[in-house]
Amino acid sequence: MKLLGSEAFKRARRFLETEARPLERALFAFRFEDGSPNRVVEELARFANEDGGFGRALEPDVRTPSSSALATALGLKVLEELDAPPHHPLVRGAVDWLVETFDPDAWVWRVVPRNTNDHPHAPWWHDEDGSLARTFDGFEIIPRALVVGLLHRFGRCLPADWLDEVTESTVRCVETVDVLGEGGGSDIEYVVHLARTETLPDRYRRRLVTRIRAAIPEVVARDPEAWSTYCVTPLRAVPSPGSIGADLIERELQENLDVLIDRQSSDGAWDPTWTFEYPPEWAIARTEWCGILTLGALTTLHVFGRI
Repeated sequence: MKLLGSEAFKRARRFLETEARPLERALFAFRFEDGSPNRVVEELARFANEDGGFGRALEPDVRTPSSSALATALGLKVLEELDAPPHHPLVRGAVDWLVETFDPDAWVWRVVPRNTNDHPHAPWWHDEDGSLARTFDGFEIIPRALVVGLLHRFGRCLPADWLDEVTESTVRCVETVDVLGEGGGSDIEYVVHLARTETLPDRYRRRLVTRIRAAIPEVVARDPEAWSTYCVTPLRAVPSPGSIGADLIERELQENLDVLIDRQSSDGAWDPTWTFEYPPEWAIARTEWCGILTLGALTTLHVFGRI
């Protein structure tokens, strides 16, 4: 079993301090150095828009400044980690934005805004005559599963019957989708988050756990050579030792952790394995992703006791 040594950790820390966005620096300090949650909130607020949603390339592959369900959910995930209260202004603004942008006909949230094509973006976020909805199965799981979990955490003032109907629709789609864990695995990642939301009613949690445990052995890539490609890695499906299905792929998780340690670059960072076709903007996005991935790698190695 490999461990990330002190010098390797210092290189990663140095990279974050010198190259990462202020948000990732603040999150590193919060997670590893007893840093102030207020500093994280201050940096996160830079990605908030006047309409209450989050955008401004919080997700670096979507460069539009406009708010999106994807970025708003990611912003709320940070606030969830900080144990922010539902009445916090950033939380309240984000929840209100999600309620206002909900599609009552399709019962979903569009993952990224319609003006995404007008700004640099990764190819999978491009929309051509409805291709985005087809790529993401009508947005029934991405981003809805993540959003619903966060609304159960923060939306205490939402109508209970409305949230219950949206949750039932989401869980039913998770149960009936042909493949849970298609592509890179954001869908299974979001469903795991929903299932682990403490305030989710147990009647939904039980159904989700059953589906997740059935999916993991089928969709997780077990060949280490595949883990540098767009696939469902063991750590993507099982992000912590106590996560759902950890017992099903225990050997693969340990191998994935070894590979994760090996893939640290000489500058201390972990690099993205993808790119997009806007060279000047990709140079910026790549550095942002290096910060996000480096913080994520350190966090994962820490929770698995590998540092």
